[in-house]
Amino acid sequence: MHEALVVVSGLLAGVVQWVPCGVGLAAYRYNRGGAAIKGSNMWVQLAASPPGSYSLLGKLVFVALMLTWLVVFFGAMAVPTLVAKLLQVPDASHSIMYATYANFLVGAVAFVVGPAIWRRLSL
Repeated sequence: MHEALVVVSGLLAGVVQWVPCGVGLAAYRYNRGGAAIKGSNMWVQLAASPPGSYSLLGKLVFVALMLTWLVVFFGAMAVPTLVAKLLQVPDASHSIMYATYANFLVGAVAFVVGPAIWRRLSL
């Protein structure tokens, strides 16, 4: 049971890590292709605008958010190991490796599904 929770933590960490990356990459390709965003969602409009168009305060917030995102992204990599230590799963258990595989599987799925999510958000 504890080993299954370690694998599930790898899946959830993968969702936190890779879904924003998959959607962001799709948004970047969409935006670079010259497509106009038709949606009225203010957050989507803000996320799709180039950082060079932000005010000085906006640029500072952007840098702070990107640094925070780096900490969250790499911190999520450690979640399965931390969960395994918390649940006292032995270090020789294969569940940590399976959690890493699950994490990267979510990454592959996110990069395939990201364009569909972005099209849904941007319309």
